[in-house]
Amino acid sequence: MAHIPLKGIWATSLPGRLVNFVMDTWEQSVTGRLLARAGAASGRVFAGSFAGRAWYSDWPEPLHLRESRTGQILAGLNNGFARLGHRIGPWLNDVWETSILAGTGRRLAATAQPFVGSSVLLQAYTGYAADVVLAPDESGRRPTSPLVYLLGTLLGLLPVIPSTFSPSPTILMILGVWGVALLWLADRLMTGNFRWRGSAAFVPLGFLLMIATTATVQSITPSISVLNLIMWFTAALLFVIIVDLVRSTRDAAALLGPVIVGGSLMGFWAIYQLIHPPVIDESWTDPTTSGTLVRVFASMGNPNYLAEYMALYLPVGIALWLQNQKRQIELALPLGLMALALLVTWSRGGWLALIIALGVFVLLRFRRWAILGVPAGLGLLVLAPASILQRLASAFTLQDSSNLYRVNVWRGVSAMLGKFWVLGTGPGAEVFAKGYEEFMLPLARAAHAHNTYLQVFAELGIFGIVAVLWTLLVLIRRTFTVGSSPRRPLLIAAVPAALFGILFHGMVEYIWYNPKLLFAFWAVAALGVGLALGDREDAKA
Repeated sequence: MAHIPLKGIWATSLPGRLVNFVMDTWEQSVTGRLLARAGAASGRVFAGSFAGRAWYSDWPEPLHLRESRTGQILAGLNNGFARLGHRIGPWLNDVWETSILAGTGRRLAATAQPFVGSSVLLQAYTGYAADVVLAPDESGRRPTSPLVYLLGTLLGLLPVIPSTFSPSPTILMILGVWGVALLWLADRLMTGNFRWRGSAAFVPLGFLLMIATTATVQSITPSISVLNLIMWFTAALLFVIIVDLVRSTRDAAALLGPVIVGGSLMGFWAIYQLIHPPVIDESWTDPTTSGTLVRVFASMGNPNYLAEYMALYLPVGIALWLQNQKRQIELALPLGLMALALLVTWSRGGWLALIIALGVFVLLRFRRWAILGVPAGLGLLVLAPASILQRLASAFTLQDSSNLYRVNVWRGVSAMLGKFWVLGTGPGAEVFAKGYEEFMLPLARAAHAHNTYLQVFAELGIFGIVAVLWTLLVLIRRTFTVGSSPRRPLLIAAVPAALFGILFHGMVEYIWYNPKLLFAFWAVAALGVGLALGDREDAKA
């Protein structure tokens, strides 16, 4: 792990010495040693069990996949693409090198180069990638592709645009991702590189897209489902491209740089809304349990969406901060703004999502500090303002109108599944809402199910929820097992932590309702898978 300059200050301070004394005492105590041995023994038992073998092994196995009919078809397609590349690649490369676009790009790069090293803004936008300290088992031999910076721009700046703008950020994201895909394929043709990076996650993801396509065909409103299907295919394409391009922490930093800059802009926007409160929906707060709150939402349109966005990106941002010893002060400001934005959304689910994510991250990579979790949590409860404690407590009572409303929505959706359990209503929250009207309880009108798993079940049916759970399991399993090693990048461990947190929030919200969140989720997941594959390749080298 990277050396942290602030670590020396902490280690020599009175609180730091006290904390280290407590942890050393615990580790040397009989109870601490017994619990450590019990944990290690339990881990060995689990690893040898059927569940453990399934957890720690890739499924489907790469060899089995290559030998399968699907693998043979994909290999044939790749051979055809390679033959096409050998024929037109040199010609395409000549056309590109002599084009006006390439010439303009080279001149702009040459002009901007002197400013890159001195401009704080440009360095922040690139995520300070050059200053990132690589993990022991990580290789940085391969330069970062310019397409990574382009994808980072799409992921970081388009969410700052309100959805009410025309063209909408969703349309711009779809066009941008498919445009990057064309450049990605053209680069393959011109360089003659036809070795594709594959992941076990591609199989369940492909199955999910197949089920979504089938559900679209029989949708109760096919025209709306087609638009949502396009978003799903775009998110899957984004996932595949990032898995292929992101292979080291420096690649990840280049991707996350614009995202952190965009998140800090949302943070400033949130501060502005605190000073000049916007008009909000009365249903966002219950005056009887939460009083009069100013809930901010920046460009996301809803406080819960902003909270989900920040809770998803903050764990990976913190991991990047930990691996960049030279730029911790510079990264602390935008990450602090993002954390502030999350706080003033007053989203209970968002707060809990971040707490769970950070807890998983600590357990994966800083187990020694886990013993401080309970006293630290109690300390925060004692020091936290009464308004925050009251807001958190209201999450666990049906006296809060929003909680009671969700329960009634879930009851209606559960009844709805009796009719649409096979292939669902079809992709799209608008399609779901039409099917839900028949089963809606009084005063429980809803645009979505306020539960990700019920929503997927209702839209795509039993096969769809199986495909989603299978995909999520594969995504989390690989990054979880690889990221737990202290010789691996911290960012790998931060990805399953972030996914655990946001999927917890998914029990009370539909986390993919906002397209900005749909693309952000699959980008973060791809970041972890790409780093895990990069680690695997380096280990073989």
